[in-house]
Amino acid sequence: MSFQRKPASFPITPVPSLSERICKELEGQIRSGILKPGERLPSESEFARRLGVSRNSYREALSLLEKSALVVRRQGIGTFVTESQPLIRGGIESLRGVLQMIHSQGLEARSDIIAFQKGYFDQTIEAKLDLEPGTPLVYLETLKSANDWPVAVCVDLVPEPYLDERIDPDDLNASIFDGLQEYHQINIRFAECDIIPIVADTELVAKLRVEPKTPLLLLSQIHFDETNRKVLYSKSYFPFDRFTFKLIRRR
Repeated sequence: MSFQRKPASFPITPVPSLSERICKELEGQIRSGILKPGERLPSESEFARRLGVSRNSYREALSLLEKSALVVRRQGIGTFVTESQPLIRGGIESLRGVLQMIHSQGLEARSDIIAFQKGYFDQTIEAKLDLEPGTPLVYLETLKSANDWPVAVCVDLVPEPYLDERIDPDDLNASIFDGLQEYHQINIRFAECDIIPIVADTELVAKLRVEPKTPLLLLSQIHFDETNRKVLYSKSYFPFDRFTFKLIRRR
């Protein structure tokens, strides 16, 4: 089935300033490993000349990076790259969409559809969702980004008979929870979640722009509606250095 891929995002943010664009460029170099932890950055005048910008714009960009804990300034010595800090921090006690978690950190959130298919079949997922053998599934795979930096690949599988006849992937792109409730009258109430450490395979390396065998966190979840029916299976892959989770445990 062919469709027009449309990115989903929260309200459009203002056009970034020059210093913000410089900050994003330097952040990309840090997170990709071009600028390594502990590396001393060139002087303001030299780096500004390399980038073709004023020293003031470069200085403002450094201030933004410092607030993100990606660089540290040592007076009289210079500016150094720190260890990369996760872009997103969040708890997993409540069911929230990834875009919502990104937006809550004050970052620009975006979702792009990688793949969509109706009539998808998978015996393993049929068993996980207690479906009859041969039940068709709807497969949706999306890439979530924060400030244009990929932070998660999400795969969602829903039994096709549970959905209305009209299935538009754009309705489910921004939030699978909101989309299922608004367009298909499926109200997800809770989920069983397994947290599994893995390493990035070839496909995830390309999609997440990480190095081969980069450690990832896989959230494997079975979601239930208000009648305790299993209505959604999801797999979400998060690079450990871009997304961290906190779990509150109580006695």
